[in-house]
Amino acid sequence: MTVTCARRAILVLLGVVTATSLSSVSVAQRRPEPPRAAEPRAPAPESNEIRLDEQATLRAAAIEARMSAIVANFALLQRQAQDLQQEMSKVLEERKRLIEEAARRANVEVRDVNEWAFDNKNQRYVRVRRPSP
Repeated sequence: MTVTCARRAILVLLGVVTATSLSSVSVAQRRPEPPRAAEPRAPAPESNEIRLDEQATLRAAAIEARMSAIVANFALLQRQAQDLQQEMSKVLEERKRLIEEAARRANVEVRDVNEWAFDNKNQRYVRVRRPSP
């Protein structure tokens, strides 16, 4: 049972007990309260807490849960990014070795492995000359 349902059940039970106990009191014994004059609201003193009603409490709890989920997803994404970064480093090192070994066999000088691009159609690495800035 949720907190809200439990609160409602308690309030309903208290209402039944109060209604039953009040029904035994005669109408003559009850005095109507005099109407209160509308008082201007004084500014509330500073406090370290904010009270919420039931609906605001439920909304706040939902928002906090969503925020926690987002933070957890960021942590997961960060871990995945680290794993991908390590994997990329391994692949780049493997690519570098492959290009250098193939260049040695073909008797080609390789200064920078980053200037070589794989031509999938002709199944070869081709030197790509990038224009100087």
